[in-house]
Amino acid sequence: MMLSMKISGPRQPGNDIDVYLSPLIEDLRKLWDEWVLVFDAFRKETFEMRAMLFCTINDFPAYGNLSGYSVKGHHACPICEDNTNYIQLKHGRKTVYSRHRHFLTPNHPYRRLKKDFNGSQEHDIAPILLTGEQVYQWVQHLNTVFGKAQKKDRSKTCIWKKRSIFFDLPYWSDLDVRHCIDVMHVEKNVCDSVIGMLLNIQGKTKDGLNTRQDLADMGIRSQLYPRSDGKKIYLPLACYTLSKKEKISFCQCLRRVKVPQGYSSNIKSLVQLNKLKFVGLKSHDCHVLMQQLLAMDIRDILPNKVRLAITRLCFFFHAICSKVVDPVKFDELENEAAIILCQLEMFFPLLSLTLWFT
Repeated sequence: MMLSMKISGPRQPGNDIDVYLSPLIEDLRKLWDEWVLVFDAFRKETFEMRAMLFCTINDFPAYGNLSGYSVKGHHACPICEDNTNYIQLKHGRKTVYSRHRHFLTPNHPYRRLKKDFNGSQEHDIAPILLTGEQVYQWVQHLNTVFGKAQKKDRSKTCIWKKRSIFFDLPYWSDLDVRHCIDVMHVEKNVCDSVIGMLLNIQGKTKDGLNTRQDLADMGIRSQLYPRSDGKKIYLPLACYTLSKKEKISFCQCLRRVKVPQGYSSNIKSLVQLNKLKFVGLKSHDCHVLMQQLLAMDIRDILPNKVRLAITRLCFFFHAICSKVVDPVKFDELENEAAIILCQLEMFFPLLSLTLWFT
């Protein structure tokens, strides 16, 4: 059974969401500690019902509000915590998260590559996932003060903002997975970022002068450094840069797509061929693009390695969204996700690493 919750108001509650969750937590504790009589309409009889909360499903900002972890800044990964690998870009003025190679298997060939990544080999291993009991021991003594007017702790060591109200449930610290990321939000962010870069849409693309200057500061991908002739600054073409002819082909292919009624929005109405961009993409439209149409559309317009990386990303989303997933393949999908992240880190701008899965 899935419970949905909608909070009205012009502003999101943020960390104060625990106030709204208190009645729900009380009911869940009663359903765990005691039981309630429920009428079964099919059998025409009553029975004693017990229930537990399996997990929450939310986007990444809501992850921080529900769990109490700070999902912004240098230590935004709730898995790595203090060991989050980040780069503070000087020109882009953003925090990007790199070194995805430590999630690879120990003998993977990507670990030995230098110039395709940060200029050095990778020898570190993936961090160990914190258990619910470890998290509880970390946050149980935090003093939580609700209210928007309260001053927040801005210290660098304060990565946990509060003790989540879910720890009032006696079984919450025993769960291996407590919060899940909604895949539809991830697909929307990834789709907007990929299409924005391929079509070089102003305000959507993460490639630009600042990105190239950051590459020069880091000393990697020298072929992409900005070049000047004394009057103008030129940006060399990247492996994901499309010509105008290729952009037109990309858009025309999607405009000609026909799908069954109710399968998705009218893709033709979302493509502006004269401006070579997409408008009005909804979450479900991005879902269809990422899983069905994008891999087909890029077959003849990108280098093989870049096309393979995007295609593997599309196949990964299709695999995790399947109605039936073989549990034996979960480890394979986890390894595949690490490889895809490394390939995206190799080919795409650094700024895109702030958006792939947030």
